[in-house]
Amino acid sequence: MGNKGPMVVVAGLILAGLAGLFLLRGGEDGRYIDRSVIGLHGLIPVYEADNLPVRASNRRLHPNRKDLSFRLLPLYDIDLDKPPQRPTTKDELFHQQTQKDMERFAFETKLIELPTVLVLPKWRTGFVETGIAHEQTLIRSGNLSRLLRQIGLKGARINRAGPEFLRGPLFGADVALFQAQSLPRDVLPEHCQPEAALGESVFVLSCDLLEAEHATWIVTDPDLLNNHGLGLGDNARFATALARRFGGEITRDIYVDTSPTLLTEYEVTDEERRDYERTADDFGRMFDYPFNVLWAMLALVIAVVYWRGTRRFGPVRPLDDPGDGHGISREASIAAKARLLRLSGHDGHLVSDFVQAQLVDITRQVFGPDQGAAGQDRLFAHLARQDPTLAREFEATARALISEAPSLPQAEIYRLLGTYKLLLKQVVERYGSLRISTNH
Repeated sequence: MGNKGPMVVVAGLILAGLAGLFLLRGGEDGRYIDRSVIGLHGLIPVYEADNLPVRASNRRLHPNRKDLSFRLLPLYDIDLDKPPQRPTTKDELFHQQTQKDMERFAFETKLIELPTVLVLPKWRTGFVETGIAHEQTLIRSGNLSRLLRQIGLKGARINRAGPEFLRGPLFGADVALFQAQSLPRDVLPEHCQPEAALGESVFVLSCDLLEAEHATWIVTDPDLLNNHGLGLGDNARFATALARRFGGEITRDIYVDTSPTLLTEYEVTDEERRDYERTADDFGRMFDYPFNVLWAMLALVIAVVYWRGTRRFGPVRPLDDPGDGHGISREASIAAKARLLRLSGHDGHLVSDFVQAQLVDITRQVFGPDQGAAGQDRLFAHLARQDPTLAREFEATARALISEAPSLPQAEIYRLLGTYKLLLKQVVERYGSLRISTNH
């Protein structure tokens, strides 16, 4: 039971670390989508390269809406009135259609408070997980009908061009789209008008939605702007052309708002100093992403260090422990060398006991414990089958030291010990796994 304790601790730390890395991804899910093939964070370097001011949403930052020119808002929710069910299996995750749940109130407020370019959804999470654009990873066009009604496009319908690339000029850029998603021109509501189209397929339209004082532009195919689509055709140039066409002479930041919650603030008129009160939420931030990943990694490191320490510097075994020999302590080694140094005192009985104990140890390592005298005979017979000469000389020298050392003169003992040491070295070399020191 004593050996199980450390391993239980190690297992607990490893499980905690893995849970932190793979299960406790609080706050990371949104960033995972933003960096994926369907995310829009690839627009940031594209706009910056074209000298367009831009900033991405961050749930800890609340920009003043008067510092923003317009909002670029991607939808990852196919039903603003219904909270999605969290997938519990890989199959459910693959077919998931809502990656970020957005409440209708938050959506409508975003449209009203800032001019907005709205980007419709197109892909299931299966595209995010596999990176494969396929009919199976598309959201069925019929499943977007409810969303179209919710955002003010009642009567409109989604049209797909099929499993091929559609190419054509939009805002002067030669775009390329796979499974191109558009709205047919003949089903646009009266309060909407096309801004960019290829024939009868409208890819950008402007609509007067809700009570907003400004028109809302809608991009029907997210591949015109997302990380996957920016590398296709001239889609990156389309993205900058869209921003300039919609925002005019842009002097304030384009707000790439990928958060489903409201983050923008109105201008504060009260300039008086307000004291900041710390709450439990401030401490809780230490366990949000990315700090929770750091805690998880720390748990894994502690587990590995603790396991290594308990295995390498674990409890010392007693000298009579019949284990595998790894538990022999440094004190035992020093004691063995001390016994050899005492041989200079002409103590034949000590020499006899030492050689006898060493033969027992060799026998135990080769054949296992509890062999006794029969084990030594078995050892010499086994060695004789491999090297008869070495076996004969080693047995004769060892037995001479065991039986005759107490009565031999000191010079003869030293001579036999020297021979025994040379023969023992050859035996140890033949049995390479023996943990017997020959440097006595």
